[in-house]
Order: sequence, then structure tokens, then C-alpha cells
Amino acid sequence: MALTETRRQTLSTSSRLRLALTPAMKQSLQIMAWRNHQITRFIRDLAVDNPFLDVHYPEQSNKRATDMPVDFPFSSGMALDRPDISLHAHLMTEIGLLFPTGLSRSVAMALIEHITPAGWLDGDAAATAARYGMRGTQYETLLGQLQQIEPAGLFARNLTECLALQLKEQGDDDADMQTLLTHLPVLLDKGLDGLVRATRLDADKVHMLLKRLRHLDPKPGARFLADDGDIFRPDLIVSYKDNAYEVAINASTLPSVTVAADIKTDAGLGSVLKKARAEAASLQSALLARANLLTTLTGFAVARQSGFMTDGDESLIPLTMTETAHHMDCHPSTITRLVKDKLVDTPRGIIPLAHFFSTAILAKDAPQVASRAVTATLVALIAAEDISAPLSDARIADAIADRHGIRLTARAIAKHRAKHNIAKASDRRIK
Repeated sequence: MALTETRRQTLSTSSRLRLALTPAMKQSLQIMAWRNHQITRFIRDLAVDNPFLDVHYPEQSNKRATDMPVDFPFSSGMALDRPDISLHAHLMTEIGLLFPTGLSRSVAMALIEHITPAGWLDGDAAATAARYGMRGTQYETLLGQLQQIEPAGLFARNLTECLALQLKEQGDDDADMQTLLTHLPVLLDKGLDGLVRATRLDADKVHMLLKRLRHLDPKPGARFLADDGDIFRPDLIVSYKDNAYEVAINASTLPSVTVAADIKTDAGLGSVLKKARAEAASLQSALLARANLLTTLTGFAVARQSGFMTDGDESLIPLTMTETAHHMDCHPSTITRLVKDKLVDTPRGIIPLAHFFSTAILAKDAPQVASRAVTATLVALIAAEDISAPLSDARIADAIADRHGIRLTARAIAKHRAKHNIAKASDRRIK
């Protein structure tokens, strides 16, 4: 009998909670979890039917065009199957797998914003990499790694490089083809005869090579779902001014919303207009609450992770969302919604807001160390090792003990390696 009464009481409480979630509250919770570009789409749709929403959208720069010659005769049979993911989302996933941590990850993520709809890098990409301190051979090495991402041709800097990457993948980049690619722009200026003269290949050979080129894809990025260009743009910006970090919502990706006050009332539409005004005010309130909570949360995380801001992942300390919720005097689920999928532009590059949070590795008689910091140290050690004599898990454990003061077993190191798809020492050795 007691069990039945307890169950009835629990169900009754649950029902009351569901009833208490008004449409305005549900909208507020949803807005907390959304990214800036998702909110923008929502507001754009809402403004169509609500006369009280006064929306001002930020000026958006025009999408960068490619310099691909549109009249080059590629085959009409290019791949048109488009996976259910945008190009930017695809690249973010692949880069996350290629570079779990470190400078290469930060630069690679920043370069995504320089990817055109065709999948090429625009002319400003090198300058962005240089801002992070990556130039010359180091930058070329990074590009070589990024150009391994499927489909072949992504991260190319021009048409010639895009086609060369696809030919290389197919094993079809012989000396004659390389010669043709080098002189390909001549085809547009001086026609086929000019291309034959420039390459010094016979006409039949040039015809055959061009036939092979026509089956390549000059726009590998076009295979993916189109997006509005904002999916990668950060939701928040952290800047360093006057010896302190400042946090702000990225105003360039979010419209401002006010409640219009000059709408004339109509006796016949009084109830409709009253509801519309209430919805507009509720949206404005929800956006303000989201902005305040997000900036407060990010400011707390940045302050706690000041070591990361100056020295990188190896200086991360344990920080949980539960701890943050306690500091902000709110429920942990609120923190989870706010952190979900958000991106932050920091002096160390664009990172997920979730990157500031890491559980602790607990060991007896040892300081608490962030799991993400240990992983960063492991990756850095392996990246710098002698490939002819790679580090064993035991030696890595010793190095981590020296760096973080925590002693891990070789088995624990192996688990960290496996989590990030890093092979064991014997498989990493190159004689």
C-alpha cells in the first residue's frame, strides 16, 4: 500500500512539473541549447508572423567566390549525392579526429572559415595561420595533412591543386599529367593549340589527358549540404585587454530583437495582437537571459582555466559542469544546455566551450589532474618522439609523472592511446 501511495505521489509531482513548463519556459530552455545561427533562423521564421518583433540582422559579408574557370569542360556526371551533413560540419569532425589537441588543431579549425563552398581555401588562409604562429614549412605540412580528408580536393588552393589531389589519390599523376596541370590556365587563354605548344606534348596526348581530367570533380565541397555559412562561426568571443579576459556574445552572428511599440491596435484583433506582443517580449527576455548566463559561465571557466589560456591543454585543471552550476547557483542541466555545441573564439583559437571542462584523474596520494591535460601531454610526447625508437607506455607514464605529479599504470596509458587512435610503440616504429 505504501509503495502504491509513493508511486501515485511521484506521478502527481511529475505531472505538475510538466504542466508548469509553459510555452515561454520551453522556448527559453530551447534557446539556451541552440547555437547563434540556429537562433537566427528561428527568429527569422518567427518575425514573419509576429508584427511586434523588431529584428535587426548583422551585416553579413558576401560568400567568398572561387577563382575556378566556369567554362572549363568538366563532365556533367559529377557526384551529386549529398550526405546529410554540411561541409563545415564534416570538416570539424574530421579535424577533431586528425588533431585531438594542440596548435595544429587550433589552426585547422580556424582555416575552416576560409573554405569556400567549392571546398577550396581562399587567399586569406595563410595569413590566418600566421596569426597563430604557423608559417612556411609547418603550414605546408599542416595543409598536406588536411588535404588527406575525403573527398579528395578539399583544402586545395586553386583548381590545379584540387585536380592534382584527386589524380594522386587515383594513382594517375604521371609526369605528362603534371605537365598538363602546370599549364592548364593556358587552355582558357589560348585554347587547345596554345596548350599543346605550352606543354610540348603531341595533340593526341593532350586530348587523352584532358579526357581524364573531365571525370574529376572541381568542386568537391559542393557534394555536401549547403548551410548559411554561420555553422562554424563562434557563439562567444574571449579577448585579452588590460591584463584581463573579457567575454562577449558574438554580435556578428546574432540579430538584435526589440519589441515594437508603434503597432496600431485593432479592436477586432485585440487578443491576437496581445498574444503577439507577449511572445515578442518573451523572446527578448529569453535572449537576454541566455546572453547573461553564457557570458557568466564562460567568464568563470576562463578564469578557472587561466593556465590553459596562456600555456595550452597541458595546463588544464579539473572543472565539472556540476561545480560550475554550484558557482552560478543554477541546476546542472542548465549548464549542460548552455555548453552544448557552443564555440568560443579565444586567443588560443576557436574551441568548443566544452573544452574548458574536464574530469579529474584520481590517484592515491597524488594531486587532481585533468584527464584532458594528461591526454595533451601524451599526444605531445608521441608527436616529438624519435620514430626509430618510439616511447613505450612505461616511459610515457614516467614523463607524465614528471609533468603532472601523478603516477599512471602502463595499462592506463594504453587506454588513453586507444581512445585517440594512437598505435602502440611497436606499430609506431619506422626504421
